Amino acid sequence: MLLERERELAAIDALLAGRGGALVVEGAGKSALLKAIRADGVRRLSAYGTASESTIAFAGLHQLLGPLAPEVESLAPVHRDAIHTALGSLDSPCTDLVLYTAVLRLFESVSPLLVTVDDVDLWDQSSIAALLFAARRVSSVAFVLTAREDWNPGLPSLVLPGLPYQAILTEPEVVPNESLAARLEAHSADAARRGGIASAATVLRAAARLSREPERQRRSAAAAYLAWKSGQSELARTLVAEATPERHDPAVARTLDRLHGLIALGDGDQLSAHDHLLRAGPDPGLLFMAAAAAHHAGLPLEPIAARFTDPEFGEYAGLLARLSSLSVDAHTADPWRLRAAAPASLRTSDAHQWLWPLVLSRSGPSARQAYDFGRSALDEFTVNGMHAVLTLPMLWLSELEFDLGHWDRAQARAEEGIRSTEDTGQRVRRADFHATLALLAAARGSAVDCLRETTAARDLAVPLHNHLAASRATWAAGLFELSNGNFDAVAEHLSSITHHQVAHLATADLIEALVRAGDPAEARRTLESWRPWADRTTSPLVHARLARSSALLSDEDDTGELFGDAESSGGDHPFEQARTQLLHGEWLRRTRRPSKARPLLRSALETFTRLGASTWAAAAEAQLRPTGGGRPRTGAALTDQELRVAQLAAHGLSNREIGTRLFLSPRTVGYHLYKTYPKLGISTRSQLRALDLVGQP
Repeated sequence: MLLERERELAAIDALLAGRGGALVVEGAGKSALLKAIRADGVRRLSAYGTASESTIAFAGLHQLLGPLAPEVESLAPVHRDAIHTALGSLDSPCTDLVLYTAVLRLFESVSPLLVTVDDVDLWDQSSIAALLFAARRVSSVAFVLTAREDWNPGLPSLVLPGLPYQAILTEPEVVPNESLAARLEAHSADAARRGGIASAATVLRAAARLSREPERQRRSAAAAYLAWKSGQSELARTLVAEATPERHDPAVARTLDRLHGLIALGDGDQLSAHDHLLRAGPDPGLLFMAAAAAHHAGLPLEPIAARFTDPEFGEYAGLLARLSSLSVDAHTADPWRLRAAAPASLRTSDAHQWLWPLVLSRSGPSARQAYDFGRSALDEFTVNGMHAVLTLPMLWLSELEFDLGHWDRAQARAEEGIRSTEDTGQRVRRADFHATLALLAAARGSAVDCLRETTAARDLAVPLHNHLAASRATWAAGLFELSNGNFDAVAEHLSSITHHQVAHLATADLIEALVRAGDPAEARRTLESWRPWADRTTSPLVHARLARSSALLSDEDDTGELFGDAESSGGDHPFEQARTQLLHGEWLRRTRRPSKARPLLRSALETFTRLGASTWAAAAEAQLRPTGGGRPRTGAALTDQELRVAQLAAHGLSNREIGTRLFLSPRTVGYHLYKTYPKLGISTRSQLRALDLVGQP
């Protein structure tokens, strides 16, 4: 054992004992520490980084994965071919996401496994990106990496004391060499074709440094674009600065605006992204992304839609103009139709031919149709897409899964989305995912999770003018307070929402809070102010919320009909439907119609329980119990005999009939029922019929 390294080796032993995780070791003696690691019974892969290979795409993976050649052949064909392409044994196009997933699947297939890489910071960027993608996701592989002290990309670290910090030498000035620059540019193009766009950016930057104007500027700008595509936002910003001469012509200005806008769209100020992308020119793809920035910043979309001059994009532009108002009809918003009818220039893009229809149908009248299309889009992206772009369909799917009641899927997808945004440097998308998790936590009644996610979303979103994420996080805070009966806090939160569309979507919660707080006059003013917008939408979810809000403030004569309208409109949205059933059942019970309230309240309770919305489930059970339909409230369990007696009584048998079946006297049957009622939280025999006694112990 290394002297005075027991603590560090113990930390690595703990990692191995858990059979998974990642650790970055920094400081003096890190290489010796790797050699001293004990990995009994665990397969080990080792590699090291060298400066001479740091610009050779996939040099690191080539070294690390060599011993796994037989296992590579056992992978699914798409993943097997991706690794062969990256390592140069197959000449076939491949995207970064497919390769990263292939490396992940390979590690999973040979786990338990220990992966050690010494001086990983000297690896090529493509190999680093693939390794980190796997390290953040696989749970059965231990990764121990060594690197310089300022390199760590956010993994747990272990700093070894005793080594003075050694600064990295800056690269020396180079003499222009166009022949070498051209060869490097060709090498960059080859790396990008094989899925190594992270390395391609680094190599092309080196080519730019060897170039004279105007080639230096062109290559720097192209390298910046590759850095953006590979999720290296800081490198992209540096390269844009290197590509910016003291003077440049309008064409160059548009190129730089495009780069500034693309970088800011995922990792910067949304107002800045919007302005740069509009200045970059009338290209439909750039206008589409400018609209995304505008939507996040809370700006109107109609001015951007008006900039589309190509007649082929007329329908798309019209849909974009109506996106904020949610006023697209079902036929027009059919994503499969939109993809089939896409302009010719859009069909050549693997990304845009899926992204445009998904965005334009996301807020249409059929959330389920948009969700089915989105899942197909995600499958396509997983095979042919870029890692940095994958976060977009993941985000929209997680939001749709929340709306459609697939909450566990939404949670898992949003958490995976956060990991991807950390890999690719996208703070804007990360805030969006945190806002989705905040809404999930609020609906499930988790105070700790809701506070953590709303804080994370706001901290990221507010400085970047991402009003969409900040407003959804504020909505989550209000929703949590609503479920806990803090109605004044609800109004405070929801009245402060700055994004107009989110404010409209949250208005039903504000109205419910005002009604429950005893302020029907303000609730009615809010309803009438909101009604014109809600009436114009084609969203069944908005119509359900409008009908529910109207029912809360209506005369007794049409309350039931309005609640019924809300329930029928919210059929694809179980959480919203259950909330309507809860309010409807509460009203029926209050107006002395418990038999009609009972099935509504029971259905609401079942839905809330299935979703894990514990606070709402408790509210439904509290309303259900007085109708004779509640679940047992006390902690005392029924005996086997008491359960059999209660089950038969619930089926309408008399004490004598029960006694005959169970060989008991009628008096004994009566005694068992007397003991059973308080355990079940009821007081009469008739209430047994409303209970689910099958699952009782």
